[in-house]
Amino acid sequence: MEMSIAQLATAQKAAETGTAVSIAVLKQAQDVVGAQAQALLETLPQAPSIGAVGGTVDVSA
Repeated sequence: MEMSIAQLATAQKAAETGTAVSIAVLKQAQDVVGAQAQALLETLPQAPSIGAVGGTVDVSA
């Protein structure tokens, strides 16, 4: 079955549109996951500084 130039152009445009939509959805999903990861990191307690009590261990004793 042969396709006309108009049919080929229409099929190509439909494929391009589908690809653009897929990319947009993927970018939105990445933004959501990034925001969730950032929120999770903000819930973690701060690590103690090196000079704080318990920050060093004397292994020579």
